[in-house]
Amino acid sequence: MKLVVNAWELDPEFKYEIASTPGGEHIMRCFQCSTCTASCPVAEIVPSYNPRKIIRMSLLGMKNEVLSSDEIWICAICQMCTERCPQDVRISDVMGAIRQIAEKEAERGNVEIKSVRPVFEKAFMRQIEKYGRLYEIGLSMEYYKNVHRGLILAMMELKKDFAKLGMRLYKKGKMGVKSMLPERIKRTDEVKKIFESIGD
Repeated sequence: MKLVVNAWELDPEFKYEIASTPGGEHIMRCFQCSTCTASCPVAEIVPSYNPRKIIRMSLLGMKNEVLSSDEIWICAICQMCTERCPQDVRISDVMGAIRQIAEKEAERGNVEIKSVRPVFEKAFMRQIEKYGRLYEIGLSMEYYKNVHRGLILAMMELKKDFAKLGMRLYKKGKMGVKSMLPERIKRTDEVKKIFESIGD
């Protein structure tokens, strides 16, 4: 499949925006050797996933295509590409920077994020900030409350048995009478300070 690039749709400042975002500082070191894609365990499972291509599109200024792509949310941040990159691009960190930009642009209404991953990550981090540890029931409630209703309907159509999911959580001690209420760690104030120091 050929990628058509219209010069008038490019944003030549996009690479600088990434480079000025924490984690994206080394994006312009990339010389497109494809070591990242060859090293990526996700690319073995999802053949269409290509970190090199995402970096290239970013360098070209294909801002809308990159930020609205589901591909930027697939990265597992395993650091394999970062470890093997001959130019020390730190691709996992660059992906994090691109995600930050995508979330900001989505808040402004400039980009639509189709992936549910940022919803999950925010719900997960809120549980940690609030209780100092993961509270699975709270995470599930917050996640499903914020996930697009269509996803839940699709899961129901696929006959995903939520009762079986609940039983698995119960058997592992993640759900039940004792775990219905969240347990807080002793020093949640210190956890809150950590979150305040790192910001959004």
